[in-house]
Amino acid sequence: MFGNSQLWTRIATLEERNRALESLVQELAHRSWIGEAELLQLRSEIGPQVPEECRRLVAEDKVIQAIKVYRERTGAGLREAKEAIDRYRASL
Repeated sequence: MFGNSQLWTRIATLEERNRALESLVQELAHRSWIGEAELLQLRSEIGPQVPEECRRLVAEDKVIQAIKVYRERTGAGLREAKEAIDRYRASL
């Protein structure tokens, strides 16, 4: 399965990059005297960004289309996209 091998390699690369970025965030927080509680608050405030087009579609009550556009723009799976749009709608 040639494709699966490349996929697993890509996943491993992304996981390593994620670990490196997480370490960087922790180091920057430490150097900035930002505690764990404040860092958690910042993470929840920032969260994943919902593209402008998706926000417009939600405002027009076109939730299914917003999920579709979110998937196209971010590469997210169906479940992840639905959860992101649902979180955005709940924040309104």
